[in-house]
Amino acid sequence: MFDLDLHLHSTASDGTLSPSELINKCAQNGLKVVALTDHDTLNGIGEATKQAEVLGTIEVVPGIEVSCNWNGTEVHILGLFTRADDARLSEYCSRARKNRLSRSKKIVERLQQIGIEIKFEKVTELAGNAVIGRPHIAKALVDAGYVKYPKEAFDLYLGSSHSSYFPSSTISPIEAIDLLVESKALPVLAHPMRSKVKSGRNPISNLSELISELKPRGLEGIEVYYGDYTDSQISRLSLIAKESDLIECGGSDFHNSGNPGEPQPGTVGPPMSTLSNLKNRLK
Repeated sequence: MFDLDLHLHSTASDGTLSPSELINKCAQNGLKVVALTDHDTLNGIGEATKQAEVLGTIEVVPGIEVSCNWNGTEVHILGLFTRADDARLSEYCSRARKNRLSRSKKIVERLQQIGIEIKFEKVTELAGNAVIGRPHIAKALVDAGYVKYPKEAFDLYLGSSHSSYFPSSTISPIEAIDLLVESKALPVLAHPMRSKVKSGRNPISNLSELISELKPRGLEGIEVYYGDYTDSQISRLSLIAKESDLIECGGSDFHNSGNPGEPQPGTVGPPMSTLSNLKNRLK
């Protein structure tokens, strides 16, 4: 088991555990430091931090996962050590929430056009106060009996190659980096390669080109240890990180989604030296 997991989600976005429940689970699994990186929101960080203080055995790194579009490819940038009082980042989160609501409605409409009878009201009910995302639509498809697991929903209906897909964002990775740097957070490139568990995401085909664009703007790390990445993927990404002077980050990307084989908190992650490297860059 690992001590560090820098990629986790709660009910503040598309996870199914509350921030407190997530921290409890991470602590039970033996983790010492975790980052809460919900999609386009900082809303769960306060609760997670308070629960960590109650337990006294685990530290929470405040974070965010920013959804971007790069030449038609969906790219995600993690921001680590975010500050809840940053006005520009808060404004972005508010704008992203509205964009995600509009996107989800378009996806549901496209599903309806191919005969999938789910209602948008059902999706928003499942999301509740969370920042809405495709996993909420996937859950609606599970509840309606179209698929058995959320992963199947992405395989059959919600992945980027399907007709019901609609892009998640208009913000570019460079804009995301600029946003995070100006808010004093550390930008990390998330899950750059394909993951079998995460079927709805394409790998970044021109990874070296993207890094060459983002590194001068302030990219500080890249996810090397992630989900179900193979040894060969990890080795390749580790080499890329060293060549580009990027900190080797990573985590489970745990959502508690119920998918078979979903990596659990503590089963994958970077070495603890990553944390000190990140804090040195933060200075």
